[in-house]
Amino acid sequence: MKRGVNYNMEDVLNDAISYFKENKGYSRLLKGIKEKYVSFGEIKGNVIINKPSIEEKQALSGLMKKDYSRNLSISINLKKLQGRLDDSKFTGITLQDILNNYFFENILTKKEELQEKKDELDNFWNELLKNTENTYMYSILNKSKENKDNLYQVIKRYYNENKDDIKKELIEACKGIDYLQNQKEKIRIPVFATIIASNPHEFDKKTLCGKLFIQLLCYINNVQYPKNNEKLAELYYNNNLLVDDVSNMVLCKNLVGFKKVSEIDNFEGKNRYEEHQGLVGFYNYNEPVYLTLNNLSNISYMKEGKYNKVLITENPAVFMEIMKNNKLKDFPLICTYGQVKLAGIMLMDLLVEKNYQLYYSGDLDPEGIQIADKLKQRYKDKLSFVGFDKQTYYRNISEVEISESRLQKLKSVKSLELKEICTEIQKQKKASYEEKNIENIIEVFLFIL
Repeated sequence: MKRGVNYNMEDVLNDAISYFKENKGYSRLLKGIKEKYVSFGEIKGNVIINKPSIEEKQALSGLMKKDYSRNLSISINLKKLQGRLDDSKFTGITLQDILNNYFFENILTKKEELQEKKDELDNFWNELLKNTENTYMYSILNKSKENKDNLYQVIKRYYNENKDDIKKELIEACKGIDYLQNQKEKIRIPVFATIIASNPHEFDKKTLCGKLFIQLLCYINNVQYPKNNEKLAELYYNNNLLVDDVSNMVLCKNLVGFKKVSEIDNFEGKNRYEEHQGLVGFYNYNEPVYLTLNNLSNISYMKEGKYNKVLITENPAVFMEIMKNNKLKDFPLICTYGQVKLAGIMLMDLLVEKNYQLYYSGDLDPEGIQIADKLKQRYKDKLSFVGFDKQTYYRNISEVEISESRLQKLKSVKSLELKEICTEIQKQKKASYEEKNIENIIEVFLFIL
């Protein structure tokens, strides 16, 4: 076709795009060409049109000058297709030109797309490092970027999921970590969040900032991401943060701790400690007391008492019966209320630091065994068992059947001292409860004392 003087290549391209768009018979062909280009980085090979419609047969027959009316599938060679364009009124227009304009985009190959994503991520990290320059977190982040370690991979995943928000939220999380480096006293998370971000909910565990903050804490403390609220509370506590410090509590008796004298009251200017008078009062009145995380955060260390052994029960009824029905009233006693809360862990940690020996009694069922196992893994030879033996199990065995799904929990038990009782429970599929073993617990522990 002979073109006029003012008919430029842009007009030719526009005509070509209009031609292909106006005929739906070319739609699958163009999509197939795009897929080839994205996959291989160049336009080559064949595009297969399976089960072509009448409209597609007519359009492709006209384009390729070949009869496809009886074909069950049509194979279009892209080199030949370019040749057909060159012999038509669209001469000078490439398939690449048509692709870019037909789909209203500059089509990237997979290789180019990966490079573009890499460049975006590199720019994000460079901006992040610039915003954290001269802070504690700068060296942490820079090292992570250089090594492409676990923290880098985690941040990369969050980046891919939250590109619009992650920079701001991660910088807030970093500010939180920096603040904690100089924080000597424990602080409640909502107060902490308000100081850092003027929002008491900024570091809530379900927010993006909260999740990133937890990831940073885990990385710095070299621990795994918390699997439950107790593990999370422990992670926070170890970094001077308090969460749910009032309802998180442990029941105990005959324990006294020392607290640091405040700077206002301490005129000597040196660290000085005094007995916690509240605990002294409960000790003198021979009464049990609930200690919350808030209480425990004020205790620096425990007092070495008459006994260096403490009995720990799983169930409160057992705790109360032991407290009332034995001849000795002044030995240390703790109740965990089933699954051990952070307050219980903190109290036991304080006791172990003062060389107390822990003795744990609980239910002989899968859940009770799991609690015992977790405590043993934490405290090793500083914790012994009371009643976790074959004889106690059969003496107090109940008629309560244990389901197969619950029995599966015993397979994860690691402590060698618990293997025999696990075997017996798996055989009998019945539980034995701590409440039926009270007299024996008292007898055994008093003998140990």
